[in-house]
Amino acid sequence: MRPHLVVIGYPDRLIADHRALLESAGIAGFRVELVSPSAISVQLDELGSRVLVHGDDIVPDVVLPRGVNRPWPFVSQVLEIWEDRGVTVLPSRAAADRCADKLTTTRVLVEAGVPVLPTVGLAPGPENTITGLENTPTVAKPSRASKGRGVEQFDSPADVQSSLRHSRPLQAGMVDHHVVQPKASGAGIDYRVVVAGFGNDHRIVAVTRRVAPPGDFVTNRPGSIVEDVHEPELVVPDICRVAREATRALGLSFGGVDVIEHHGRPVVLEVNAWPGLAAEKRGRQIADALVDVARLRISTRS
Repeated sequence: MRPHLVVIGYPDRLIADHRALLESAGIAGFRVELVSPSAISVQLDELGSRVLVHGDDIVPDVVLPRGVNRPWPFVSQVLEIWEDRGVTVLPSRAAADRCADKLTTTRVLVEAGVPVLPTVGLAPGPENTITGLENTPTVAKPSRASKGRGVEQFDSPADVQSSLRHSRPLQAGMVDHHVVQPKASGAGIDYRVVVAGFGNDHRIVAVTRRVAPPGDFVTNRPGSIVEDVHEPELVVPDICRVAREATRALGLSFGGVDVIEHHGRPVVLEVNAWPGLAAEKRGRQIADALVDVARLRISTRS
């Protein structure tokens, strides 16, 4: 029987990416299925923990979560149960957790010796104190946000401190912790590097150079200029090297690493465990790489 591959994602979002991924998996010999998070439930009883899809207990060979940031606390538990039953999950639940929180990502990279911007993590509130950052333009952002949401620039760390003390009250019993960093000297231009891991070999799948819209410094907002970097190993070798190091440190078999230049050297801004497949532009190129990683993982498992 053909191996069963499940993509977890919302059918009305990332439509082109999902189509490319399902086509790639089908061509590679998988029996494929797109499953919405809302179609999944967890059954807990005297028999233990099981994952049900449309009410049926299934154990696929491979699961690829895509675009499930918001229901991640639930999806993470689903994946944990499946992993305990021998399912290959790409990225692994643990690796995705490390990438979902910018503070966690930065901690892992620092411990592995991967270059990052100096960073302060904190929960907004009246007693915030920020030390250790130079008195230069500074950026603050929610640690679990994505797509540039909540990113703010300030003239200095003191201005960030004042803002986080007074303008982020505790709401509904919750508060997003933030990361605070100096504004990179190369702000406004960065690189998204998609890396696929094949055993000990982490290959560069695609590199794009992203330029922020005029008057902005966030490169993944609407209006940004996104250009392919051809022959990236020759054109931006240090960018590729740092992206590989970050992917290995975080335990990712597939990921998108955002790299920026700061004072003449590349540093990692953040890492995306579910990078977009850019299917509208690249067709199945990136989807094929992800499926190839899945095929390798289940072949080595068996």
